[in-house]
Amino acid sequence: MERRLRELDWLDQTYGLGALPPAAPPPRRSSRLSGVIALLVVSGLTVSAVFAMQPQIFPDRVHELLGTTPERLLPARDIPSGPGEFSFMAAQPETGEPVGYDPCEVIEVAINPDGAPDDHRELVETAMQRTSDATGLQFELVGTTRDRDFENMSMDDPVLVMWADEDEAPDLAEDIAGVGGSYRVSGYGGGTQRYVTGFVILDRDAYEDMRSDAMRQAIVDHEFGHLVGLGHVDDPRQLMHEHGGFVTDYGDGDLAGLAELGAIDCS
Repeated sequence: MERRLRELDWLDQTYGLGALPPAAPPPRRSSRLSGVIALLVVSGLTVSAVFAMQPQIFPDRVHELLGTTPERLLPARDIPSGPGEFSFMAAQPETGEPVGYDPCEVIEVAINPDGAPDDHRELVETAMQRTSDATGLQFELVGTTRDRDFENMSMDDPVLVMWADEDEAPDLAEDIAGVGGSYRVSGYGGGTQRYVTGFVILDRDAYEDMRSDAMRQAIVDHEFGHLVGLGHVDDPRQLMHEHGGFVTDYGDGDLAGLAELGAIDCS
């Protein structure tokens, strides 16, 4: 299995799915928050990349050979029936079903605390728990890391959460407060795609200036929504709204999309 990314397939996830040439930086669109912090911008930019690998035995093929069935770590969530829009970052080429993380595998998360606010652990743990409650995916905070190279991650790296500025992460330029992304792999013989790791990057300057605890948490939650596969929507009742700032919790549409992402079959 290739440990290093060999083909980078940038997607414009700042409220959509626009494929770009691998060498091009993803375009950015601003999405402005309403209310008392109208100058703060939340970006939903998610980078999804494909690890190009040689054909080999993948987990689904192993279970087929052994006659075993993988088991979910947590129960799948009921899909809410309330009103609300949702969208996905990527879909399976053959079926159109959403690409997501394997619900039979723990999603490990590590925090780089350099430049992070004092309450960074609480912010991340809360986002992990809220996203887990909504998806049925199991997260585990494995500690801190010195790694900051979010553009060259290996398949077995934990999800990287860090605070940075636009010099280190150019997509935080202007008023962008956060970006999130996941890398995906194709299974045995080019089969089902799965997210295997990713990153959430928050703007350290924005967090230094922000006074609303609810909004500080909402930005991390929003980016975790992108991490597991949610895209942006036009519905202002949803946390994944394209401009943000209208709500600070997952709405019915968000929860329906998250439940679908957590209900995919195990690899």
